[in-house]
Amino acid sequence: MKHKLTSLRVRMLLPVIAMTLFVVILLTAMFSRAFIGMILQQENEVNAVGFDTVSHTIPPLINNSISEVRSIIADERVASYARLQFASDAALVHGRIDCRDYLRAEVIRHDGIFGLLFMRSDGSLFGVLPGANFFLDDPKDNPLPEAVKAQILGAPLGQTVWAGPISGESIYGFEDEKTPSILMIAAWKSVNVSYGECYAMLLMDESIFEGLFAALQDGQSSWYLFTADQTEIYHTGQEACVNPQRLIGESNSGKIFYDDNGRPVCSFSMAMTSPAWTVVREISMENYEQVVRRVRRAIVLIAGVVFLIALTIYRLWLKRFMRQFDSLMNGIVRMGQGDLESTGFVPTSIDEFRKMQGEINRTSLALRRQMETIRQMERDRMELENKRREQELILRELSTARQIQESMMPHIFPPFPDRGEIELFASMDPARDVGGDFYDFFFLDEDHLCLVIADVSGKGIPGAMFMMFSKRIIEDSARQVHEPAEILRKTNETLCDNNQAEMFVTVWLGILEISTGKLTAANAGHEFPMLRRRGGRFELYKDRHGFVLGGLKEARYRAYELQIFPGDKLFVYTDGVPEATAANGEMFGTERTLASLNAGADGSPETILKAVRRAVDTFVGDAEQFDDLTMMCLEYRGPRTTAPDGNGSD
Repeated sequence: MKHKLTSLRVRMLLPVIAMTLFVVILLTAMFSRAFIGMILQQENEVNAVGFDTVSHTIPPLINNSISEVRSIIADERVASYARLQFASDAALVHGRIDCRDYLRAEVIRHDGIFGLLFMRSDGSLFGVLPGANFFLDDPKDNPLPEAVKAQILGAPLGQTVWAGPISGESIYGFEDEKTPSILMIAAWKSVNVSYGECYAMLLMDESIFEGLFAALQDGQSSWYLFTADQTEIYHTGQEACVNPQRLIGESNSGKIFYDDNGRPVCSFSMAMTSPAWTVVREISMENYEQVVRRVRRAIVLIAGVVFLIALTIYRLWLKRFMRQFDSLMNGIVRMGQGDLESTGFVPTSIDEFRKMQGEINRTSLALRRQMETIRQMERDRMELENKRREQELILRELSTARQIQESMMPHIFPPFPDRGEIELFASMDPARDVGGDFYDFFFLDEDHLCLVIADVSGKGIPGAMFMMFSKRIIEDSARQVHEPAEILRKTNETLCDNNQAEMFVTVWLGILEISTGKLTAANAGHEFPMLRRRGGRFELYKDRHGFVLGGLKEARYRAYELQIFPGDKLFVYTDGVPEATAANGEMFGTERTLASLNAGADGSPETILKAVRRAVDTFVGDAEQFDDLTMMCLEYRGPRTTAPDGNGSD
C-alpha cells in the first residue's frame, strides 16, 4: 500500500512538472515572437520613410540630369565636333578646345553629372570626365568594354538604357585614390539633322548617392543599391554584399536569417521602375537577439523558483489530501447509492481507491454529456461572435480606406487663398465606401495650374487602389512635362506596363496659364466639359477624345487650346452625374445637368456644385447610388495686376 501511494504521489507530480515546462516554453515563444514582431513593425515604419525618400529623390535626380544632358548635346560646340568636318588640323584643335571647355563647365555646373561622353556610330569617342579629356576620334582607342559598347550602340532612338556598373579604371586606364570604383552609364541614341547619329552617355559615380543614404543611417542598418541583374551599384558601410540573390530573395519576408559572416540580419527591399534598380535595407538583429536571450534566462530562473514553491505547497497539500481522501471516497460511494449523508472513513487497501474510481467514472460520464452540450452552445456563441467581429473589422477597414482616399485628394477649400485670379471647388461622393473617381489640381509653377478629373473602370477597393496608382503617375508625369497630351501618353504607357488587372481610367486634364487665361487640355475618353462665358449660360464643349488610359499602349493623344476670359466658369465631372438613375430607370442626363448649372450660374463654384448635387439627389430620390459623383468647377477672375503702390491686386 505504501508503495502504491508513493507511485500515486509521483503520478500526481508529473502534471505539475509538465505544466511548468509548458509555461516556460510558451512564455519564451510568446515573448520572442512579440518582441521580434514589434521590432519588425518599427523597422517597417522606418522603411516606409526611407524607401519613400529614395523613390522621390533618385528618379528626379537622374531624370533632371538626363534632361540637362539632352539640352547640352544640342549645343553647336558639341554638334560641330560630332561632325568632325574641319577644314584644317588647327580648326580641329580649336573645335576640340571649345567642346572640351563647354562640356567641362556644364559638368561642374550640374551636381548630378559626373561626366559626359559622346560616341559616334563608328565607335569613336569624345567628352570629359573629372581629370580627363576623351577626344579619341579613332574607334580603336575607345576604352569602353566591348559588351558595354555594344549595348550602347544598340540603344533605341531616344530611349534611355543603363550600362554598367563598370569600374573607373576600365575607362581611365589606371587606378588611384581619385579614380571612381563604380560608374553607371545612362545612354541613349540621339539623331540630329545637323550631325547625324550620336550616342549620349551620362556618367554617374556613387558620390551622388552618398548624401541621400548618409541621411538614412541609423547605426543598425546597411543600404544597398542593385541593378536589374542584381549587380551592386552602391552600398553604405565597409562591406559589399557577397550574395545579392539571397539578400533580395529573403527581403520583406519578416524572417531573420544569417548572413555570410554568421550574423543574424533581416532585410527589406523596394523595386524602382525608372531606373529599374532595387533598393535593399539590411538590419543587424544581434542586439535584439541578446535581449531575447537575457529575457529567456530570466523566464527560466523565475519558473524554477515558482516550481520549487509549488512543489513545497504540493507536498503540504498532499498530506492533508490523504487524510481527507478516505472520507471523500466513502462519500462518493454512498452518493452513488443515493445516501447523501456524510461519514468518516479510513482507507485500508488500494481496492478502496478502485471503488472510488468506478463511482467517479459513472459520475464523470454524466457530467461529460452535460459539458459537451455546454461546449457546443459555447462554440455556437463564439462562432456568431467571430462573424460579428469580422464584419466590424471589415467596416473599420473600409472606413480607414475611405479616409486614406479622401486625404490623397485636395480637400481644403479655398485651396489657394493667396491666388485671387481663380476660385476653385471640387467634391467626390463614392457610390460605395471607397470609389474609383478622383480629381486633382496643383500648380506646376507660379503661372500654370494643372486640373485633373478622372474615372476608373472599377469600384470598391480595387478601383480605389487603381485610382491612387493612376493619380500618382499623372502628377509625376505632369511635373516632368507641361504638355497635356504628353502627360496622358506617359501615364498611359506606365499603366499599360503595370495593368495586370486590365482596368482603365478616363481622364480630362487641362493646364491653365493664369496670366493669359489660355487653357491647354487633352481628353482621354472622359465626359465633355461644360463652359460658361461671363454673363451667359453653361454649354457643352465637345472636345476631341482620345482612347482611355491603360487600354492600349500605342495610343496617342491630341491637345487643344481654349481661351478663358475673366468671369468665365469651367465645369468638369464624371459620368456619375449624367448617369444618376431614378427608381424608374430614367437617367439624370446632360440636359438636366446643364439646367441645374444654369439655375445658379451666377453663384460661386462651391454654390454651383452643391446646387447640382441637390438636383441629382432630388431626381434620384431613394434609389441606390450606383456610380461615384465627382465634380469640379473653376471660375477665372483674370490675371493679377499691380497697383500704383507696387502691391499686387486682383
